[in-house]
Amino acid sequence: AEGHSHSHGHGSQEEEACHAEAGLNMNEWSMYLHVMGDALGSAAVVVNACIIKYTDWEYKLLADPICSLIIVAIILLGTVPLVMETAHILMEAAPKAISEDVDSVDSLKERISHVPGVLEVHECHVWRLNQTTVLCTVHVIVDKENMTEVNKIVDSIKTLLHQNNIHSSTIQTETMPASHLSLNPSNCADPVCEDDSCLANSCCAIPEDANTPDPGMDI
Repeated sequence: AEGHSHSHGHGSQEEEACHAEAGLNMNEWSMYLHVMGDALGSAAVVVNACIIKYTDWEYKLLADPICSLIIVAIILLGTVPLVMETAHILMEAAPKAISEDVDSVDSLKERISHVPGVLEVHECHVWRLNQTTVLCTVHVIVDKENMTEVNKIVDSIKTLLHQNNIHSSTIQTETMPASHLSLNPSNCADPVCEDDSCLANSCCAIPEDANTPDPGMDI
């Protein structure tokens, strides 16, 4: 699907903010949860021993399993979001919110397409390397008549990405006359296989019944 990370869950954004405020990365947070679990287990042993030895509660023998279940619930509240966030990063999924102003990859693509000099945007992928590092790769089509402005256009896109928490990016520019956009259903100037079969297997695949451009077309 378009806009995926090599999509490109983490846990909730509130959980992520909690980690950031505490200055903990996921390794430190998991270590903290492990230590907290051990501490709660030790405390539960003391509490259970006191209840069993010094009380006449009819169900005092249930204190141990009850405390164990409470501890398990407390630990799960912290570990489940951590596991989900870790899986989200390992799956190279796109962040749920790239920045305060950009909440999806489609929204980012739209912003890039509005950069002066950009005719079209495709193969846009956003994913996270860790909790804080967001990466982006994107192909942009630039009018063949604006070749002298390519560096300026790329710098403008880089500036836009930096403003939205993406500080590591790879931008591939492709030149094409604006009049040829409607003739190229893949909107991509990359070389393709002789039988065009690769178009259906590209990251941003086009319909198989779409008319493909003439390989000899001058773009």
